[in-house]
Parts: sequence; structure tokens; C-alpha cells
Amino acid sequence: MLIILLCLCGDALAIKDEANQDRWEKPCENGPDAEVPGFLVNMGPTGARGILKQSSFVVKYVFQGSPAFGRLQKDDEVVGANGQRFAVHTFAGSSEAGITGPIQDLGLAIEAAEGGDGILTLMVTRGGPVKDVKIPLEKLGRFADTFPVNCKKTEILKKRAYDYLMNNHDGISSQGRCVTILSMLSSDDPKVLAKGKKLAQEWNTVPGKDTWSWHLGFQGITLAEYYLLTKDKSVLKTLEALMDMLRDAQWKGPQIRRWTAGEGQDQETVDKHQALYEGGFGHGPYHVVVERAGGPGQYGGGGYGPMQRPTYLAVLAWQLGKQCGLELTHPGLDQAFTFIDYGTRVSGNTAYGGEFTMNNGPINWEKWKKDKRHGNSHKSGMAYLMYMLSPERSDSKSMMNLHLKNIDAAYRDMPDGHACPMMGLVWGWAGVYASEDRALKKKITDYYKAWINMARCHGSDSYVILPGRNYADGSYYRGNIRNHTTGSIAFLYSYSTPKLQIQGGARASKAVATAVTPVSPSVSAPAPVARKARTLSAESRALLDGSLTRALVKLSDDGALKSVPLRISATRARVWLRKASSDGTLTFALVGGSKAVDFKWSALTAGDHATLSQLVAALKPESKDAQAVAAVYLESMGRVDEADKYFEKAGAAAQAKLEKLF
Repeated sequence: MLIILLCLCGDALAIKDEANQDRWEKPCENGPDAEVPGFLVNMGPTGARGILKQSSFVVKYVFQGSPAFGRLQKDDEVVGANGQRFAVHTFAGSSEAGITGPIQDLGLAIEAAEGGDGILTLMVTRGGPVKDVKIPLEKLGRFADTFPVNCKKTEILKKRAYDYLMNNHDGISSQGRCVTILSMLSSDDPKVLAKGKKLAQEWNTVPGKDTWSWHLGFQGITLAEYYLLTKDKSVLKTLEALMDMLRDAQWKGPQIRRWTAGEGQDQETVDKHQALYEGGFGHGPYHVVVERAGGPGQYGGGGYGPMQRPTYLAVLAWQLGKQCGLELTHPGLDQAFTFIDYGTRVSGNTAYGGEFTMNNGPINWEKWKKDKRHGNSHKSGMAYLMYMLSPERSDSKSMMNLHLKNIDAAYRDMPDGHACPMMGLVWGWAGVYASEDRALKKKITDYYKAWINMARCHGSDSYVILPGRNYADGSYYRGNIRNHTTGSIAFLYSYSTPKLQIQGGARASKAVATAVTPVSPSVSAPAPVARKARTLSAESRALLDGSLTRALVKLSDDGALKSVPLRISATRARVWLRKASSDGTLTFALVGGSKAVDFKWSALTAGDHATLSQLVAALKPESKDAQAVAAVYLESMGRVDEADKYFEKAGAAAQAKLEKLF
């Protein structure tokens, strides 16, 4: 029953019901929003807060001194803005619901007013016919199509958010602490940067051994980015300890909790399915064992088993830690990727936890994996970052593309992050804006600028989260939600001055440099002309295959094959090449396991051949011929950009030797 409960969070999006799960009259306890009588919808910089109806807002609070003060009254019903009535909001709707309706419409009306004369005209009923109420807003301009890059409105709002955070950064969780510090580390303002460094240094302490996996991941990411930016060696000891603690927290081997077979089940089948948990991360470290309430078995980590998102965080912390010069001497990273792979559908839609293996009993994992429905775009953002920081993995580029496609298809569900919608939004956005997909960036900006405008409080220096469908909504009732949300939005704005690896590193900085001059809306920018891929004849491919198989056999005979994780079409799990024989037999072993399987060269696809050519190039970095062979295979697959990188490594002489193959 447990995993069934976990899956209930999958379909209900936006605000769950018209009663907001009885939260309209349930206030928070901390920060400047404690005076508000409930978890109301913030109506942008107007200063009003209200209850959301299907196609209107009912005002329940107006901040004194705000633009709406003295203009809107309690129980006013706002039915439209700037001459247009609001569309209908679908409570607990499908993935198409999102923020469509009054939230989206009012957010865009604010955008239009701030980009025009500054007057927001609200259509209000007050016990009579509809009347216009004019709310004066600042003329901040509009968000640019290149948002957050080269955007004057972003720069104004980013500076105000930083000014707010300089003195308002307490009372937030590790998630908020992480993004607040990362945003400041990316600032061009020396004072803000100094504050970010100070906050990072204050986090330079090894946490307790029972610290939850989430906090280990967020702290590890923060300290690693701080070190890579400053080269301050004082944090390396703590960072190394965090990386070790993450390994201790990971679900692994025979330590995986034991589920007792229920009626009609056999223990062997149950054990086989629960083994798919290996490599994942739960809430807390596995060594903290808690008896399962109401049923057989045990829980590790003070929670209910591994989940994708804390596993993403662990991988991000490990990969960034490696960039800091710290080593991983255990198989935990590969095991984490294997767990993530099990929980990622062919569509890029990612599991919440382990529902791909045990859902009130064992399920058909292979059938689950083949589901082509899109969703969980917020997790795809974090997954994109994880693969972006894992270029050594042969499937990273394809997985990055897969997750961007999932975001493109399911972008409206991004605020649907379980327990913390702000976490879903901030990391969903982060993946998009770290990418090079300009069309997707604009699509996300066009849709979510309304959310950003609505979350912005009067004064435009701070932000508060909007109600969502989540039954817990710990975001609003945990700590200081104003500080937490403002830090998250500042992190989004900080992608205008990217300096961190998680923002795309050097690539992101290059993107800023090339975006300083916006293209006029009336003139279409010419698309770059890509080099066309050349093709190979059957005879040339046979020659190339012969060269590659001989190279693999030589590496095998010399004992030079290493357990480099690969993905080939004949298996669903990650494998590594254990042996290559002269008769064309290739022996692959499961990553992190002992099981091996043989395949004939002829049974592998052209894509598999390209993967193996990249393996040889990686194992023989000094061989220009190996780099050229990989380039030819990749070009024959149409992957020209990747091929050119290998051609560059190969040099002109090696390229010339293989030109005759085309």
C-alpha cells in the first residue's frame, strides 16, 4: 500500500480543490507572511492576496501601503484584468491544467502593465455590476525573449532580490540554503559575492551521521561549487566527508531492506524486484533502520525507500566533488545511475520512487519502462543537469535530449513537485536554462513569467510561493517561505551571469557572450548551417568494423579493458565490456554485478558499434587513429557535432587516412 500512496501524487496538478485543502484559512507562522490569514494566492506586486475560484479571485487580504491598499477591499471578486475576463482553472486537473486560468491571466496582465503605462486595470464585482479598479504598478518593462540573459527587467529584479537576501536568508531548509548561496556565488556584485562566500563558509561543517540524504546532497553541491569558484581548500575535508556519507546513505547489496512476501507471492520474486532498489537514496541514511509500521520488513533511512530526486542530488554532489579532485573508490556512482535508469521511462518521465519495482507487490518493470506518457518535467530538469555533469558516460547526450523532450511535452506540470513545489520549479527551470535549447527556454519563459510575476510581492524585492496541489505543502509551512522562494527566484535570475558548473559552466558563459544583442522581432536570425553527415558504403563499413574489432581484441588480450559503463541496444541495464574474442564474441558484464552475457558482433547495431568505437578512443587517448575511427562511426550515425570533436583530436593526418572510407 505504501507505494500506492506515493503514486497518488502523479496526476493531480495545480490547486487541488476549491477549498485549497482547507488552507485558505490556515496561516503560516514565520516571516512577513505570518500576518496573512491563510495560504492565499499572492496577486503579484499589487499587494493583494485572495482565494482562487474557477475563473476569479476573492480578495481576503491587502498589505498596508501596497499599490492595492485603499483600492481593493476584502471580499472583492476580481474576474478579469485589462479588459479580458479570466479563463477557467481546472482544479485537480490533468497535466494540461498547470497554472492556466486566473493565475496565468493575471500574471500576464501584470507583465503587460509593467511593460506599458504601469496601470493594471482589474475587473471587480463588489455586490453589483463589474467595475474597473486601476492599480498603479512600476514600469519595470517586460521579460526579454532571451530571459534571463540580456534582460533589463531581470537585472532590476535580481538586484532587488539580492538586496532582500543580504539580510533575509535565515529560516530556510537545505534546499533554499543551497540555491540562495549558488545564486550569490554567481553574482557580479562584489558585496553579494562576498556574502555568498561567507554563507558557504558557514556551511563548512560535517553534519551528524544521521543527516538525511537530501541535506547531504544540497550541502555537497554548494561546497563543491564554492571550491571550484574560489579554490578555497578549507572546504575539501568537509566535502570529502559528505561524499563518504552519501555512500553510507545509499541502498546497496544485501543491506537492502527485506520485504516479506504476501499472500500469493513467493519470496524469490519479491527479492528479485526489491533488488532494483540498489543504488538509490531514501530520505535518511540506510544505516538508520526503522521498523515498518503496520507490516512486515524494515525501513532504511527513516523513510520509505529510495527515490529518484535525492539520488540525482547525490550524483550531482559526487560529480562536482570529482571535479574538485576528490576520488570515488566505490561503485556507488554507477549503481546510482543504474537505479535512475530503472526508474526512467522511454519518454523521459521519471518515477517518484520505486514504483517501477514494487507497487503493492511486484510489478512488470519492463512494461512500466515502455510507457510513453510524458510527465514529471520538474525531475527531468534535475536529470538534465546530472547527465550534463557526467560527460564521461556514453549515453549522457542522448539522455539530456530525452529529458529536454519530456520537459517540452510536460512543462505545465513543473510546479507539481511533491512536498516542495518550489524545489520542482527551481530545478526544472535550472535544467532548461542550463541547456542550449533556445526554443525551449523561450517556451518555458513565455509560460512561467506569469508565475514569477504572481509570486512577486509588493515592492518587487521578494517572492512567496503560490498554492499547489500538494497535500503537505511543507514549502509554505516550513521555516520562512518568503526567504526560501526569494532565494529560489534569485537562483533563476543568476543564470543571466552563469559562473557555476551547474549553470552550464564555460558553455553557459559563452551563451551569455553571444546573446548580448537581441534580434529584432521583425527580422528572423539566420539559422546556423550544420555540416551534413557523409555516408559509408557497405565495403567501407566492413573495413571499419574489422579495424574496430581488432582493436577491441587487442585491448582484451592486453588486459586493458576497464569497467567503463556502456549502454547497448541488446540490454536494458548498463554493462561494461569484459572480453572481446577473435571469433567476434563480445562478453558484457552488468555494472556493479557479476552476471555476464555474450553477443556476436553481428548482433549489435550500428549505434552499438559507435559506442564501442568511443570506448576504444577513451581507452587509447594517445591513438589518433582510434579518435578518427570513432569520428567516422559517429558521422555515419548522423552525429556530426560529436564526430567533429573526435576529428579534432585525431588531427589532419589521421583524418586523411580515413577520408577514403566516405
